[in-house]
Amino acid sequence: MRTRGDTRMTNRLSYRRRGRAALATAVVAAAATAAGLLAAAGCSSSSPATNPLTGQGSGGHVLAAKIDNVGAAQTQLSGLNSADLVYVIQVEGGLSRYLAVFDSSTAPDVRVGPLRSARQTDIPLLAPFGRVGLAYTGAISGLLPELAAANLQNITPAVAPKLFSNGGSSPTYLQTSAVFSAYPNLAETQNVGFQFGAAPDGGQPAASAAAQLPGASFAFTASGQKWLVSVDGRAATSSGQGRLSADNVIIQHVHVVAGKFTDHNAGHADNEVFSQTTGSGQADFYRGGQVWHGQWSKAGDTSPTDYTVGGATMLLAPGRTWIVLEGS
Repeated sequence: MRTRGDTRMTNRLSYRRRGRAALATAVVAAAATAAGLLAAAGCSSSSPATNPLTGQGSGGHVLAAKIDNVGAAQTQLSGLNSADLVYVIQVEGGLSRYLAVFDSSTAPDVRVGPLRSARQTDIPLLAPFGRVGLAYTGAISGLLPELAAANLQNITPAVAPKLFSNGGSSPTYLQTSAVFSAYPNLAETQNVGFQFGAAPDGGQPAASAAAQLPGASFAFTASGQKWLVSVDGRAATSSGQGRLSADNVIIQHVHVVAGKFTDHNAGHADNEVFSQTTGSGQADFYRGGQVWHGQWSKAGDTSPTDYTVGGATMLLAPGRTWIVLEGS
């Protein structure tokens, strides 16, 4: 059964014609710069000693990938258990997409995907990371100029076709190691707000966590120090990696409003939605079979997000974190 999001793949040729002019010049120039930096990419003296996205291992460079998780894509997921962060984002029709963030120091050998289209929410959400790579397969025409103007290295089949499998057609995947080699000038990992340490006092026992989007439901079940992921009542898996899991789960309550752009790919007006991640709101933090109820705040698009409980910084368990942007 086709979803409204699936129309973007059907209209890929149209996207390429529209988007090539907007993105090609910037991407080709960046790629040329990248080639000159390739020899130095393997050892950056300013890379953080500890990865600020996970609190463990060393930091490197950052790539974000927009990943499909609707319908058949649930059985095609690959590489998600190698992501440092996974954001769950609401899109049109109440459906969801994943925005997975990878660090080059832990780049997975497995393929990552299936890749899908970018959204307006991605731009301010990724702004604190610096000029990171954003791998995606398309976008509606109104968003293309904003993606080109954003502080992002846009990586799409239209401008870097050799990095995408299946000619960039659905389902399409990439190897993060190949992307990092092609774009060694991506921003280095930096603090975007996550702090790690021993569990603070005040946690309440929690065997599970749940988040609801209009057209998708997510559940996280405590299993030792991990949280096992289920989507729409079914266990979620990643090819070759087994059950999807996280060391931390943050349910970040955000305002979801009408986006600035309208998608006409389906032959009718289809309004995009925008999750506001700049501002403040409530947040629920899950780690080690416990939950803390607190707040999140982000002063500006490029500012780190502060996660607090009772005014004190919420410390996460070292490891992977899933952040569900649950809208109201």
